[in-house]
Formats: sequence, structure tokens, C-alpha cells
Amino acid sequence: MDRLYIYNTTIVVIGLCMFVPAAQSVGAGEYSIPILLLTVGGGGMVSGAIYQSLRTDPEEFEFPAGRLLLLVGLACLSVLGTILSIV
Repeated sequence: MDRLYIYNTTIVVIGLCMFVPAAQSVGAGEYSIPILLLTVGGGGMVSGAIYQSLRTDPEEFEFPAGRLLLLVGLACLSVLGTILSIV
């Protein structure tokens, strides 16, 4: 699998971990600046990663393997934190 798609998948996962809880709060009627910023930021991360996946040539994309592994680990921690905050 190309590094571009692994990179963008982790960005989408982190963006969704920000967007979904914030969108639930907005849906429940809670409005504050941090919640709105998390909603906009998470949605922007998801849309930006999708756009980059569609527009970037996977063979021209370069990202060090160590940083990619770190990003995958951070995405896993983000999912774990989101699950723990919901439960």
C-alpha cells in the first residue's frame, strides 16, 4: 500500500475523532467556540485528506517511514481517547 494512502487515512481518522464528538455536542445544542473550532477543524482535516488523495500522485509522495509509524500510533491513541470519552 502506498504511503500516501496510509498517511491520508490516519489524517482522516484523527479528523473524525475531532469532528464526531464535537458534532454530537452541536447536535445536542451545546455551542461554544472550542466545540465549533473542533467541528470545523475536524471536517477540514477530513476534506483536505480526501482532496490530497485524489490530487497527489502516490509515487511522488515522500514521507519518512518512522514519521508514518508515529502518525499511525497517534491515530490509534486518538481513537482510544475518543472511545474512552464516549463511554
